[in-house]
Amino acid sequence: MPTDHIGFQIRILSNLINRKINQMVAEEEEMLTPHQGWVLNYMTQHREQDIMQRDIEKKFSIRRSTASHMLQLMEKNGYIQRISAPDDARMKKLIITEKGMEAQKRMQDRLCRFEEIFQSHISSEDLQHLKQLLKQLEENIL
Repeated sequence: MPTDHIGFQIRILSNLINRKINQMVAEEEEMLTPHQGWVLNYMTQHREQDIMQRDIEKKFSIRRSTASHMLQLMEKNGYIQRISAPDDARMKKLIITEKGMEAQKRMQDRLCRFEEIFQSHISSEDLQHLKQLLKQLEENIL
């Protein structure tokens, strides 16, 4: 596979991002993964809504089995609770716990520090253009 393909370059960048964020998390001895932190952030921002597993699957473009495993670990570690939805006991409503909110704040601080490093020396115009290009690439494959 040619290494100058955009998809390949994005994959390399994604690996580097994950590695750096995981390093920052490990240094602070948090049991939370970056992906779980993003889920907690989403849950915090949408506390007024009922959030179900399918909402997490859709928002983060992950498979049901991936979401299920991640949410089980988050529940086991005390970051969330899953309760039966009032209108359908088969559906589980996701609730962020106090421990989850505290962890989300710590993770948010780490991610902000990372973003500062990640975006340093890039103009705001270039960053805006990059965001537009990434959105176009995402739309091309949906």
